[in-house]
Amino acid sequence: MAEQDLHYFMRGNTAQGLVSLADSVFQGLGTIYVLQGFPGGTEAIMGRIAAALEQCGFSLQRIHQPLDHESLEGIIVTDLSFGIVDGDAWSVNAEPVGADIRYIDLCSVLDTGKLEASSEEIERLQGQIDTAYEQAYDMFLKTLRIHDDWEKIYIDHLDREAMNTLATEWSEQYLQPVRAGKKAQVVHRFLGAATWRGAIDFVPNLTDRLQRRIYVKGRPGSGKSTLFKSLAASAELKGIDTEIYHCGFDPNSLDMLIFPELGIAIFDSTAPHEHFPVRQGDQILDVYQLAIAEGTDEKFADAVLAVRNRYSASMKQSISYLAEAKELRDQLKDIYQGATAEGSLFPLERTILSGIEARV
Repeated sequence: MAEQDLHYFMRGNTAQGLVSLADSVFQGLGTIYVLQGFPGGTEAIMGRIAAALEQCGFSLQRIHQPLDHESLEGIIVTDLSFGIVDGDAWSVNAEPVGADIRYIDLCSVLDTGKLEASSEEIERLQGQIDTAYEQAYDMFLKTLRIHDDWEKIYIDHLDREAMNTLATEWSEQYLQPVRAGKKAQVVHRFLGAATWRGAIDFVPNLTDRLQRRIYVKGRPGSGKSTLFKSLAASAELKGIDTEIYHCGFDPNSLDMLIFPELGIAIFDSTAPHEHFPVRQGDQILDVYQLAIAEGTDEKFADAVLAVRNRYSASMKQSISYLAEAKELRDQLKDIYQGATAEGSLFPLERTILSGIEARV
């Protein structure tokens, strides 16, 4: 019986622009198919391949698009060291050393005559999509600066020594090496993304397989990400495999660590990815109570409310640009769909599935 499929993002629409962790996500794989496709075509074939592999009982890692989380831009067949990735999400810099990279040209099925007739419309839509993304990223950066103001309120009242002690004690209690001399395997991913619908995360899916889940509560600037960075460094020194999940808004910040060998996850459980304990083995770690001066919320209530409102309005504007990009891309997909004969992608799909079957 296959293990539970994992869902996550490898790219993010962030305050630093479009950020990719593909080089880490696909490390160590033996074979990778890169689908050089077109709007709508790549998503369709990726979805059908994932469904077929699931029916065959394979354990999958489903990598979701950061604009529209309902579509996939990558699949990893965990048991076969095999990956499939959308060419738009790939670059030569991400190619793992020693991997067999196979490029599949989906565009070969397109009716070039129909595309040429719509060339001006395609160019116009692509230009508008690029502009919408640029506006979104500019607004995300402005939103991050507002978030910095929010953080400063609490940073100025943070007991750093208490957080340093917490990192040391947590590491000593939970991060016990599995085997002496073992080298840690570390992978970087995004647990969530800013999509056209707003913030989406896969925390429940990613942590459901684990025995112990620590829900870290606090405020912006209360030291959660710094704690995670300290614990990740400690785990690597001890040879403990670690999944490091970056913030989909600010990729320099960490939102979650998973130690699969230990069955432990510790994650930022505040908005926009707020979750609460639901089973045995779940616990809350409140760093506000632990390390922020008592009465800070009350003392700065007006300032916090004002900056929160500014942040929410700015984030809403940022997301609206992504929604515009999604709408424009849907129009582009319609054009390409009109230039694609029904069933024309099936032979290419069969080629990929045959390559996977050959590895079983």
